[in-house]
Amino acid sequence: MISSFFPEARSATTHPVTSDLDSIEPEWDAGWLGRPRRVLPGVSDLVVEIGRSDTTAVVFQGGEVYPQGVLLQLVIYVRERQEEAQRQLFKALNLHHGRGQFDLSLPPGGLRWGMEFADGARVTSMDDTPYNEVPDGIAHDGWEPDHPVMDGVGMPVHGWGCWQRGIWLWPLPPLPTMRLVCAWPDRGIVETSVEVSTEGLHAAADRARPVW
Repeated sequence: MISSFFPEARSATTHPVTSDLDSIEPEWDAGWLGRPRRVLPGVSDLVVEIGRSDTTAVVFQGGEVYPQGVLLQLVIYVRERQEEAQRQLFKALNLHHGRGQFDLSLPPGGLRWGMEFADGARVTSMDDTPYNEVPDGIAHDGWEPDHPVMDGVGMPVHGWGCWQRGIWLWPLPPLPTMRLVCAWPDRGIVETSVEVSTEGLHAAADRARPVW
């Protein structure tokens, strides 16, 4: 008899789960509204620093990649001498970039970032939400913007000198490269531009597959 890795359950009570299995289908058609459900993403090892000063580094790292787009992690590393200063900084980031539009109550010297695709299309954290563009009488999933979209995913996570939040980028940036731009004057980061290959993202998108 092979013993289990897990200890014996404390209770023998079972809770059967019932569901309509015929309704479980992958949702490959999800687009600007967010990542598809019931689809396992390909994982990218993208790590790119888009802005830096003596006290701050702004990085896009990792990536859950789907044929429709990519979920990136915007990660901000900071060095603050005082704990209260760090707390206030994270509080401001939670306000400006932690919910709704990324530029909510953003001061003139606040954090800005954006992307430019190989075809010239651009999207920035200062753009208005595409939800305001949906024509009256049309469902969100029955309409599609004619430009790239970025949207926040989940709530920010912060602590120990680091703040991060998921960013959904649609569509998947085309080959062969994309340009990432960042500016944060209040933290000593002048407008900075870096070009990165998108080949790794496309390779990861090819590895995405349905859960069922």
